[in-house]
Amino acid sequence: MPPKFKFEKKEIIQTALDIVRAHGWQGLSARSIANELNASTKPIYGYFKSMAVLEEEVVKRIVNLLYNHMIQNRTGDPWHDHGIGYALFGFDEKKLFLAANDDRHVAHYREYGQIIWDRCTASLNDYPPFKGLSGDQIFTVQFLRWLMAHGLAFQAAIQPSGLYDEAIITEKMQIGSRAILRGLKMEFQSASS
Repeated sequence: MPPKFKFEKKEIIQTALDIVRAHGWQGLSARSIANELNASTKPIYGYFKSMAVLEEEVVKRIVNLLYNHMIQNRTGDPWHDHGIGYALFGFDEKKLFLAANDDRHVAHYREYGQIIWDRCTASLNDYPPFKGLSGDQIFTVQFLRWLMAHGLAFQAAIQPSGLYDEAIITEKMQIGSRAILRGLKMEFQSASS
């Protein structure tokens, strides 16, 4: 019979997430988690065969937090809200955003990020500004806007405090989103004529 631990798996993942939020990956170890939980490292390795497995769970949680940021109603326009939420996540959760996008963890970020990409795309099936666009065209619009949001999120995450704020990010994302959609619609029309 496996040993019983006084902590559940989800508590260990949350503690690991909190450590990464405060200190980045360099602050995360089985010992740092055990110290936070006032326990030994045994429960950690009882639930996770390695720290790499636990780190993947942390990335999964980061992506869930990102998704929750993206689906918040900020403007009443879901497509704008997705982009604004993405960029604001880099601003609000600097260390988590950078942690999920580092060389060791970005593959997990992409894997779980694909799930939220699919959810967000599905939520826009009847989005009026996309009316008349093919699936490939919508993908192009979404992808180019994601590049913009991702770049802005990175800038917000790495810049010193005071350079960006929520209002600036919101304004720039809306301007950029409209420009991308308008410009690509014109490009698609000229390509078809």
